[in-house]
Amino acid sequence: MTSEDTRPPLFPSHMTAKSCMSSQVFDHEQRQQRENPRSLTMSGHVGFESLPDQLVNRSIQQGFCFNVLCVGETGIGKSTLIDTLFNTNFEDQESSHFCSHVRLKAQTYELQESNVRLKLTIVNTVGFGDQINKEESYQPIVDYIDAQFEAYLQEELKIKRSLFNYHDSRVHVCLYFISPTGHSLKTLDLLTMKSLDSKVNIIPVIAKADAISKTELQKFKIKLMSELVSNGVQIYQFPTDDETVAKINASMNVSSQSNPLLFYVQKK
Repeated sequence: MTSEDTRPPLFPSHMTAKSCMSSQVFDHEQRQQRENPRSLTMSGHVGFESLPDQLVNRSIQQGFCFNVLCVGETGIGKSTLIDTLFNTNFEDQESSHFCSHVRLKAQTYELQESNVRLKLTIVNTVGFGDQINKEESYQPIVDYIDAQFEAYLQEELKIKRSLFNYHDSRVHVCLYFISPTGHSLKTLDLLTMKSLDSKVNIIPVIAKADAISKTELQKFKIKLMSELVSNGVQIYQFPTDDETVAKINASMNVSSQSNPLLFYVQKK
């Protein structure tokens, strides 16, 4: 007998038997899983109709951001209107009428109503219209708005963007406060709104409207609207694509020069 005949087999008989048994057990387990599939209990409805609820829950969880630019002369009532709009007393020091130049002061507040959180940024124009030479009073406002656009663009151009945690400081709306003179818009008002209308949504506000009678106020509105149209100033148009608010928004939009609902009226 040669040495090859005396060598042990490559796979002993007991190992072959074990592997066969393991294969049979595995096949049996697979057969049981097919016959008795495991059932999972749903915690909620699964379907694309739940997408709106998911978006709402995500938005509430993240919170909202709203940036307001208030443009107007010192003491015209900007802080009073903001306090009224958000039903909050924002602590703000009174500004002096003797500022040598216009500067913008941005303050951010964390507000909450029920479970909805709002990060509100109020940008106030300190010293606007207080200088003797008002020729460049609107330029700091334009520069500020452009700077916020540039900052957001630079964040978007990064390789690793973090827009989820980025505080978007772009201005959403500009409340432009107009003095209740009863005559017409000042040259500074026209120049400022003309410079801003392509960069931000402008909503004109007649401040302290109870200083003039209702008849004078109505005539003042018509005259202001005529001046805005003749100078090509574009103001904010309320959206009308949502049926739930289309009617009231359409009534607030500018449809003619005599539209009495063009401006918000602020009481003292």
